[in-house]
Amino acid sequence: MSIKTIATLIAATALTACVGPTPYRAAGAEGNNFGYSSSKLSDQLYRVRFVGSKATPQRWVEAFMLYRSAQVAKEAGAPAFKIVEGNVDTTVLTGDDVFGQGRPLADVGVSQMGQEPQIDGDRIVSARVPFMQRTAGAMPVFRAPPAPRISQPPLFIYTPVPSSPIVRGATILIELRPDFQSMDERTFVADDVIARIGPRVKLAQPSPDRPRPATTI
Repeated sequence: MSIKTIATLIAATALTACVGPTPYRAAGAEGNNFGYSSSKLSDQLYRVRFVGSKATPQRWVEAFMLYRSAQVAKEAGAPAFKIVEGNVDTTVLTGDDVFGQGRPLADVGVSQMGQEPQIDGDRIVSARVPFMQRTAGAMPVFRAPPAPRISQPPLFIYTPVPSSPIVRGATILIELRPDFQSMDERTFVADDVIARIGPRVKLAQPSPDRPRPATTI
């Protein structure tokens, strides 16, 4: 087995270890499409969504959906909201489990080794190989100089998880309520949801190896 192949397998193993669950954050934060999003359909109706990596526990998704819905209601000045489409596991309102993690991990999925010869293209071998050169792009991609063709197929290492069909996610439609009348099992008090889930949500921390935006005065 060549040194290049060994380095490739080491890089794949390292990337696999870095795949982590998606914490509570807005979609698009730090260039990542995973996270929560909300869209206003009318003065009372909002679509709330959360999408995470396949490593994200479903219970986190349920908690983040309720928590974001309560935030939307508070931001709009509504004391309560009702889920009119979709379902959420309300058991996340009780208990002492924590949702999220402080140490960010990459939302990256590792693909299997190619079984058939492939055309030359972008691939990951190792960031530490001296002859590798970094190319522009949102994801770190290193392009190797042309090399003599060998009989062994190239090893293609990883692709961003957003392009993978295996993700954790859910969408609900909520209706903002101006008062506490007609309360039922699908209607929630925004302050109550925030008080129950908020202390147990660990917010995503900025990745230390990414430049932070400059502060303007």
